[in-house]
Amino acid sequence: MKFINPSLRQIEAFVWTCSLGSLTAAAERMSLTQSAVSVLIRQLELGLGAQLLDRTTRTLHPTVAGREVLPRAQRLLRDRDSMVSAVKGLADVEQGKISFAATAAVASALMPGALAQFSRQHPGVAIAMQDVAPDQLVAKVLSEEVEFSIGTITSPPRDIAQETLISDRLSAICRRDEALGQRSEVGWDEVLRTPCICVGPGNGIRELIDATLARKGRKIVPAWEVAFLTTALSMTAQGLGITITPGYLVAYLQYPMLVAVPLRNPVVRRNLTVISRAGRSLSPAARRFIDLFKSMSAAGAQEGALPAQGKRSPHVPGENPPVRAGNQRRRR
Repeated sequence: MKFINPSLRQIEAFVWTCSLGSLTAAAERMSLTQSAVSVLIRQLELGLGAQLLDRTTRTLHPTVAGREVLPRAQRLLRDRDSMVSAVKGLADVEQGKISFAATAAVASALMPGALAQFSRQHPGVAIAMQDVAPDQLVAKVLSEEVEFSIGTITSPPRDIAQETLISDRLSAICRRDEALGQRSEVGWDEVLRTPCICVGPGNGIRELIDATLARKGRKIVPAWEVAFLTTALSMTAQGLGITITPGYLVAYLQYPMLVAVPLRNPVVRRNLTVISRAGRSLSPAARRFIDLFKSMSAAGAQEGALPAQGKRSPHVPGENPPVRAGNQRRRR
């Protein structure tokens, strides 16, 4: 005997008829006619090769085969409903998980505000962030340990896609109470006459600095050389020298005494990007998180809270802008 795979609609008609004890009630529940429900059950019986219901003019009862089929049919419908609910929850960003990596500087300066805002808006989504060295950003994505990374890479592999989050100029980071902190821009030649705190060779920002100066026939000789940008910024906050970095990495909540003065001659830009597998869509939760971060960054730049597009106050997205010394505008 040839068996035909039953459809979920046929199974649903059978389950509702058994549960309600009536073709009429099942038809009303399924928004069908009684004859349509009867046809669905008959098709199920033909497909399985067994009679599932004993019908009389007044009663309707499952047969032995029907009693065997019923719990399995009910489980199938529960699994279907669970699947639909799970996918809907993911699509509506009511549940799910975001797993991503970010460089230590980005994780420290930019992520706390975005993570807090997203968690308030989507409390059912679990978030796992790894703060890693820059050379791990791509590896984490390719190994599928994380869904995406946030940082900057210069030579992405063919199977990596990038999406720009923030584009900013390299800036001289200094204390607000220093003379340089009152400037709107500063040239590279002047910066080279100032004690500098630099990350070591191999770091992406150091490579960008060295390449920029090489085109001018110059070379930076750091007063201090460290492994992490966060160390350099903390030393700058203590007045030990300036740091050269994109302004977006200087979080106001961490370093309220620091300011980013954009560098000129030449102007050098550096993009902060989302790094993901090429040809693969991000999950709805991940997409929502990235879009939130971009909107917070854009709003912060408009209000002077992020140094994008030439604006120079270095802050976490969404924070109130600071007040420079001598500025008549006051924070409230």
